[in-house]
Amino acid sequence: MPKSVRYYGGIAAVVLLMIAPQSHGAATVDAEKHAKIEALLEDTGMLENTNRIIDLLVPKIINNFRAMNKKVPDPIWDEFTRIGIEEMKRALPELKEPIIAIYDANFSTDEISQLAAFYHSPVGRKIQAQLPQIVQQIATMGQSWGEQAGARAVERIRAEAKQKGYNL
Repeated sequence: MPKSVRYYGGIAAVVLLMIAPQSHGAATVDAEKHAKIEALLEDTGMLENTNRIIDLLVPKIINNFRAMNKKVPDPIWDEFTRIGIEEMKRALPELKEPIIAIYDANFSTDEISQLAAFYHSPVGRKIQAQLPQIVQQIATMGQSWGEQAGARAVERIRAEAKQKGYNL
């Protein structure tokens, strides 16, 4: 395997680890509450929406690395994107129990019931329908914001380095 492929494959793996949600140990959840949380996750389409978010964010993140590493051929970046999306989607079922544990730790059984009622209301259904578009809009805006803030940070770092006698 060419050295550059291993090197950039390592970079891609680190990126994917950084953006993957951190897993939390699944504590024992009361069976009734577990079932209510599971139904809430199903009703809200949380894992389905996560699937869509992966489709949106992984290419954006890989494209940022692509822009910084122009020596790497586009087919390699395309392969990193494909692999990243596939692996993250394949791992989605691993999120279910840790997410249930997080909901258990943060909401009472009654609050879970109230959340379920909200998501069955007209405005709850609307947020479910609109969430993928909202996430895409936020991701696009966030990328632009990140590029601008990053450029300013680079300018400041270079100026500070120059002032200290370093040439970056």
